[in-house]
Amino acid sequence: MNFPLYIAKRYLFSKKNRNAINVISGISVAVVAVATASIIIVLSSINGFGNLINEQISSYAPDLKILPVKGKTFKINTAEFSEIKHLNGIKYFAGIIEENILLKYGNKQTICTAKGIPDDYEKYFHLKKTLRDGVFKTEGKNLNYTVLGGGIAYKLGISVTTGQSVSLWIPNRKNTNFLNPEQAFNRVNLVPAGIVSVDSEFDLKYILTSGKVLEKITNRDSSSVSYVEVLVKNPEQIEQIKSEMQKILGEKFIIKDIYEQFDVYKVMKSERLAAFIIMLFITLIASFSIIGSVSMLIIEKRRDLFTLMSMGTSEKKLKRIFFIEGWLISFGGALIGIVLGAAVCFAQQKYGLVTFPSDGMYIVDAYPVNMKISDFILTFFSVMSLGTLISLYPASKLNSGFINDFPVS
Repeated sequence: MNFPLYIAKRYLFSKKNRNAINVISGISVAVVAVATASIIIVLSSINGFGNLINEQISSYAPDLKILPVKGKTFKINTAEFSEIKHLNGIKYFAGIIEENILLKYGNKQTICTAKGIPDDYEKYFHLKKTLRDGVFKTEGKNLNYTVLGGGIAYKLGISVTTGQSVSLWIPNRKNTNFLNPEQAFNRVNLVPAGIVSVDSEFDLKYILTSGKVLEKITNRDSSSVSYVEVLVKNPEQIEQIKSEMQKILGEKFIIKDIYEQFDVYKVMKSERLAAFIIMLFITLIASFSIIGSVSMLIIEKRRDLFTLMSMGTSEKKLKRIFFIEGWLISFGGALIGIVLGAAVCFAQQKYGLVTFPSDGMYIVDAYPVNMKISDFILTFFSVMSLGTLISLYPASKLNSGFINDFPVS
């Protein structure tokens, strides 16, 4: 039998002579539990927002994006890109034309970016899920269509129900006489077919239209693109395929995965780390109550300690009793906190207790939460590590001189 553990458990659950010690011990367990639950809730909330952002970005972002190191455009009718198209694991290969344009709607106008996409683009990306109005359509037999970001549509007051077209203006690169405005720009009318809402950056920047339309008004051929978007069959092979593509293309091109394409992932990773450190620091401060609880218990049990020492119990074992006492308080608080945090997160997932304002600005009604087993393990061991270190302090102050100063009367 582990003698120090046995005594520590008896001290933890037995009734003390002074009720204040029971209260302080209970408070110590409670504060550790609340701090632990807070870490679980915060991390799960960040995970939830991360999944939401990832879901939104993945609706229009490719697994891999090929960009030129120099220049604005490049040709894809080369042997290198032909080899890339036939790599094992490639699901979709799309050359994209992108141009900054002037967009006019009635008396209003704005500068935005037109993205020319292939005919089969919508079959592989999930932009239809982001539609807020209208349909996803970029081309037709007699008319040219466009799908606009929600921010641009709101800014210009565009509605898909009126049938009023927007005009897209791009400088004419072949024209050398800018005295005549009609010759200085290429212009095309587009019918707004749909409005999408992805994120603030996309909604305020992009309109989508047929790549053939942009080819025509930018005086380019179909092999000249701004960048290439690639989807892979198996997400686990992204790094492998990226490496193979880089070997084929050499140093003239940059290949970015989805985490390199968007700074939001780096920001979220930093925010998650910062939140965890802050919450852990709060837990550290809360755990200092263990020192007071164990210290008062030492004073409460001084007669027992005198008796145990008289019976031959070593000072090391006595210290170990109260170290384990503090450790048990941390363990109990951490365990209760894990269960409490999981319960709160589960309730939020199932019932959406904490909601967003119902003004139509948010794509979800309640705060998203996503629990991960790795967060529970990390939190538990982090809290226990802090509790272990804190429990060492009051136990280390116990010595035979202290006990002998309070002899049994």
